[in-house]
Amino acid sequence: MRSLLVLLLSLAACATAPPSASAEAYLAALERNDLGTAYSMTSSRFRQGTDRAAYEARLTDPAAREAHVARARAALAEGAPELLDVPPPSGQPAEAVQALVKAARAGDFGEAWRWLAAPERTRYTPERLARDFQSAPGAGERLSRALAAVERPGQTTGTETRWALPTGGAVRVVLEDGQPRVAALE
Repeated sequence: MRSLLVLLLSLAACATAPPSASAEAYLAALERNDLGTAYSMTSSRFRQGTDRAAYEARLTDPAAREAHVARARAALAEGAPELLDVPPPSGQPAEAVQALVKAARAGDFGEAWRWLAAPERTRYTPERLARDFQSAPGAGERLSRALAAVERPGQTTGTETRWALPTGGAVRVVLEDGQPRVAALE
């Protein structure tokens, strides 16, 4: 009897949770690299066909996980935006690129680092960012191309704004907690 009561209370709690909480919670778990929690939030059908170890192995790489989250957010934003609790792009995504470039040109790599998206902040320190910018051939031109790109309207899909570059690649800005952060200056 007690287990039946617990089951009914659990089902009632699930029934009253807003759908956006599930989608947002899943994506947030992935963004935190909490793969165990993310896996537990997948459907029973998915878990029956996908081993937890295989799921975690596929998403252990930060770039693969970031790409998966971006694809999921874009798909939800396009097909079911009501499941996302993400504010529309605020803070002008172009301003994040401009601030990063200004800081890098001034040699303030601590400030430049703060404008990076979370996966990039994890990969870099301000010191490593400074070394890479100073030693990379063509870094100045790359910054100039990024600035020129964001003078045009970008293409926003979900939480990402993208500006294609004539040389290939793109300047990408993502929203993190409602704030624009630079994901790429490809």
